[in-house]
Amino acid sequence: MAHSNNSIYSTHIVTTQYTPHIMSTQARKANANLDLTGKSAVIAGGSQGIGAGIAIRFAQAGANVLIVGRNKERLQAVISEARKVAKSTEQKLDYLSADLSLVSEIKAVAKEIEAKTGSHVDYLIQTQGGMPNGLFETTSEGIEVHFAVQILNRFLLNYLLATSGALKDTSIAIVGPGSTQTEFKLDDIELASAKDENRYSQIAKHAARDSVVTDTFTKSLQTHFPQLKFFHLAPGFVQTDVMTNQDVPTPIRLAINYIVFPLAARSFGNTTTSYADIPVFLAANEGRDAVVEAEGYFLNEKNKRVELNLYATEEKNQEAMFEKLKGYLDGR
Repeated sequence: MAHSNNSIYSTHIVTTQYTPHIMSTQARKANANLDLTGKSAVIAGGSQGIGAGIAIRFAQAGANVLIVGRNKERLQAVISEARKVAKSTEQKLDYLSADLSLVSEIKAVAKEIEAKTGSHVDYLIQTQGGMPNGLFETTSEGIEVHFAVQILNRFLLNYLLATSGALKDTSIAIVGPGSTQTEFKLDDIELASAKDENRYSQIAKHAARDSVVTDTFTKSLQTHFPQLKFFHLAPGFVQTDVMTNQDVPTPIRLAINYIVFPLAARSFGNTTTSYADIPVFLAANEGRDAVVEAEGYFLNEKNKRVELNLYATEEKNQEAMFEKLKGYLDGR
């Protein structure tokens, strides 16, 4: 792991209550001397929003950065910004344009990541996807779109890179926190049973499903690949254009874009720039060990423990989830 001189942070962070703004400020201070020269970070969903902010922060710390996303122009723009703040002209800053909703492309992307990084990925950060939009649509492979982007490709990228040995240290999935849902039907993981319900009902069910599945597959990955560190990190309110990109219903989009996000950015939330230091800290700063010891691997934007969904706590469910998601590689 890379080292920072701000070792006092490791104790300070777990004994004090922080607002998100203060937490990101503390993370930034802890990362001030972070030197990631020679380290390699892959950010899926790095073409915009949270992912773009994290990619630029890794570049600023000296890491080689590879971002993955769909929009080539946005990817190029992020790499251009990353070059402006990079520690050295020797850093490798590159992108892969791919549709991560397709299993066939996930397989190809994993191979391309291995080729571009020399099969050495220190940090895998996954921010792709976003809020469900309440529409049940399927990909050309017949998989529900939101599930494919928000859940399936996150697991499969982890699985493929960990199995090949390319992933060396830490993976962080940034997605909503564990839900209180107590019942979950694995056979209905894509929520086809709810496809005829109204959009608001589907949004609620998809969001709950996302957190349950992420909790569960994160636990399963920890078991299957104990040499690696897997985090499920809930970002809280981070001001992005996700409402527009996800085509959520207009009333929700307007409320969040013009009321919630502006208030959050000034008080209880983060911008993509201020937030970026938190996942970088958890991935690469030695101070993270104290956080893990005190709070675990399932954390909110204050680096405080988020309790696992009850479904995710049972080992039989973790293994069943692992096999279910892995099965998509072979057409389910």
